[in-house]
Amino acid sequence: MPQGGRGQQGLAPERSIISQKNRLCKPGLLVVHATVKGFEKPWIVVIDSGRRAIMSGVPLWKRYAEALEAHTRDIDTVRLATGTRVTVPKVPLDLGVKFLDFDSTERCLVLDLDSRYDLILEIACLERHKPWINWKPATLGATHFSRDGALASHEPTSAKT
Repeated sequence: MPQGGRGQQGLAPERSIISQKNRLCKPGLLVVHATVKGFEKPWIVVIDSGRRAIMSGVPLWKRYAEALEAHTRDIDTVRLATGTRVTVPKVPLDLGVKFLDFDSTERCLVLDLDSRYDLILEIACLERHKPWINWKPATLGATHFSRDGALASHEPTSAKT
């Protein structure tokens, strides 16, 4: 099993698919468990309101070691939530993100940040697709609320357990 506790089933395809499965709540964050094609165990996904890129922990991508080597000159300095700055190699990857009626392929950067989260969705990605997010009760939906506040369609993906 790779470091970080995420087991892989063979090689992950170049275009992976992520889909919502379980829910998890952390104070002040919208966090969900998600299944990823090619990986045994679910990823922990946090929806971040201030990131510039979609990021994934490198321990999950052990099979992409060659890609990391090829892109060693492509580095980025990232400030973690703790305030610490880290300089890490970045590897571009196309990732299919799908839950409820949200279905999109997003360009991701694989960065070795830390083992707390496996994927961080940034606000620019969400703005392009316009899912609704209610940060106070930590809920996410793939469709917008109607004017009277009722959900237009589908159940929300609630971060509450």
